[in-house]
Amino acid sequence: MTKVQAEKTINAAFTTILEKLQAQDDYNPKLIIDDLHHLAQALNTQSTSSLNLHEVEHNFALDYKELALESLDSYEQTKESVQRINQEQKELIKQSSIMAADKSDKILDSFNKVYDQVESQMREANETIESLRSKISQLEKTSNLDPLTRTYNRRALDTYLGNLCKMQNKKLNTRIILIDIVNFKNVNDEYGHLAGDKVLIVLAKLISSCLREGDKVFRFGGEEFLVILSRADEATGKKVAERILHRVRENTLFYKNHQIKITLSIGVTNFQFGDSCDSFIDRADKALYAAKSAGKDQVVVG
Repeated sequence: MTKVQAEKTINAAFTTILEKLQAQDDYNPKLIIDDLHHLAQALNTQSTSSLNLHEVEHNFALDYKELALESLDSYEQTKESVQRINQEQKELIKQSSIMAADKSDKILDSFNKVYDQVESQMREANETIESLRSKISQLEKTSNLDPLTRTYNRRALDTYLGNLCKMQNKKLNTRIILIDIVNFKNVNDEYGHLAGDKVLIVLAKLISSCLREGDKVFRFGGEEFLVILSRADEATGKKVAERILHRVRENTLFYKNHQIKITLSIGVTNFQFGDSCDSFIDRADKALYAAKSAGKDQVVVG
């Protein structure tokens, strides 16, 4: 197991362990300790097949990432092997007392020519390695993120919420907060799309500033954001939603000497037994619609 593989295994395992902890009615230290012990055994035996780890995303980007990681390992192993063999061969030739001096020189000369060709290929391999490293790093940063707001994207939402909805046998104190900017089209029409982008970026930051560690915010649509709260009762869900509403009320965006005030409508709902991802989000959407119908700039709990 390489360091990269170990890091990925640990990150995935701890995500699973934390989600199990969040799903427990009460803190059960034995279950957590067993999971950690299980992880330690897997790492020690260099096997991850027995761990129940989340599959992150099955998309082209991550498939490419896995391929890139395999290629990276292969290139590096090849490079190390060729360099080691080259050094061993040179030492053997130099240390041979049986071989005549002229023959030794000829063999060394021939070997050096071959090695020059190998070195050229190794330089190309190094360039490939650096390119792969760069692409892997970029994929890790962008595959789950909305490029404009740097919040999680719909792909990440489908994966995260899908895993939550599979845990039907657990009591999930999970809530969705669905946020919509009222009359956002007017911002684009009056000030331009660049101003609209600035509004979305600022709003994403304001929302994130109102959340606890472990809560997640996703770019759900054009001007809609979706927040998932874990370990949150109804009072907590409403409190967080109202905190977001208040934070937006007290902030004004200045763009090219123009003051842009935005108004939100927010719907909140909780996870119910038997929910699918669609039914969970649909209930939040209905609460959001009720907030808009009731006069906007308010929170409705559905």
